[in-house]
Amino acid sequence: MPAQSAEQLWKAFNETTDTHGASYQTRWFGDQNQPEQVQAATDAILAGQKTATTTPLDSYTAEQVAIPQVGDYNILFNGDLKPVAVLKTVVSELIPFYRISAEHAYHEGDGDGSIGDWRKLKTAEFTPALEEHGHHLNPDTPMVSEVFEVVFRAD
Repeated sequence: MPAQSAEQLWKAFNETTDTHGASYQTRWFGDQNQPEQVQAATDAILAGQKTATTTPLDSYTAEQVAIPQVGDYNILFNGDLKPVAVLKTVVSELIPFYRISAEHAYHEGDGDGSIGDWRKLKTAEFTPALEEHGHHLNPDTPMVSEVFEVVFRAD
């Protein structure tokens, strides 16, 4: 039976592993107001095509959200904002925009998978949010580079 809530999915996950009292956050990828975008990212994650993400450090500080840490757990929501999986952060690094590796860009699963296409797509994605907070994207803009893995799926 599929989990009806994040709490139920977390409980089901905890019954299969010893998380030593770990907690979780809820998470989706994409604009919550564009369910098709969130669903496409969720599908890519569940298919193993997206195993990484990058976010400007400014987004975490402006929204007062904790920076992902190695060992963090997240309940992944789909386009309907229903819980579908548990993700675990396996890498979290602070890296300047132009130091993001081609390998990391490929694992984000966006565009054609190249670093050039990634930079073009991310420039378009990050610029409005950064400018909203009075910042500009440049080669040295600090980015949180994260790698995650699916450790449990809702049935």
